[in-house]
Amino acid sequence: MKLSQCAAFVAVVDTGSFTGAARALGISQSAVSHAIAGLESELGVGLMHRDRKGIELTDSGHRVLTHARAVMLHSEQMRNVAGSAAREPSGRIRIGTSQSFACRLLPALMTEFRGRYPELEIELKEGPDLRISEWLRGYAVDVGIVTLPKRDLKTHPLLEDQLYAVLPARHRLRSAAGVRILQLADEPLLMPHGDTEGLVRSLFRAVGLEPNVSYRVQNLNTLLAMVAEGHGVTVLPSLAMLPMSPALRAVPLAPAVRRKLAIGISPLVRNFQAVSAFVSTARALAGNRDWTLPPGTVGVGPQNTARPMGVVRVP
Repeated sequence: MKLSQCAAFVAVVDTGSFTGAARALGISQSAVSHAIAGLESELGVGLMHRDRKGIELTDSGHRVLTHARAVMLHSEQMRNVAGSAAREPSGRIRIGTSQSFACRLLPALMTEFRGRYPELEIELKEGPDLRISEWLRGYAVDVGIVTLPKRDLKTHPLLEDQLYAVLPARHRLRSAAGVRILQLADEPLLMPHGDTEGLVRSLFRAVGLEPNVSYRVQNLNTLLAMVAEGHGVTVLPSLAMLPMSPALRAVPLAPAVRRKLAIGISPLVRNFQAVSAFVSTARALAGNRDWTLPPGTVGVGPQNTARPMGVVRVP
């Protein structure tokens, strides 16, 4: 079995076609076909079916894919270890991030990270928390921002933020010091579709209720606009809140509910230096910035709503 065969197999799956794999690897399409045929012959099983719609993995193909990715990652690890004497991180790092993290922290983090390590190629993938965890386990990303706990992943604590009820400005609870989940039981709820949904549903179930979901909305701008128009209320972590108009009020949940965020690490790291640099940069940024609600948010007191976890402030 050759490394080039594994590379061709993974490339076909990732690009969805033999043509795309050939382009990604810089070889001819016939060379890709030859590599796949050789791998199937050596393993004694068919790995995929081809038709006009593209490729479809067989059951054996799905099982072999995990090992083929591991082979490629181990190969890249060896190259990284051999070149670890380099002064600065280089190569590529793949980062998984949720929409709520991407709203506020990610731009500042990328500014800091890119400024420190301009030679790094950065690939960003956005998805919900469960998807990011799957990407980490499947080696599709090197690091990812995840919600704790994640017992099967290596994680570095990053920070905590607080959950808020976001209400129309004239809502009956707009001036409350805190909002209990029970007070939202009969409210039409605009459910944030993605990394926060599981947490919100668990809060309702903890008091024996199911949320009265009127809409499931993925885009945060759309979600806030619909709340402002009176379509219902929502629950969001403070880091997911963009600067809001006077048409909205944000009131903390009572008792306070905090979400713990961490940096998850893939079991097979492609680029040790880049991952280490990312972790140190992200934790330093979390410890040196006051991640309160953004300017323009109405109805929230001056308390910190996001705080670093296990991070020492760097002077």
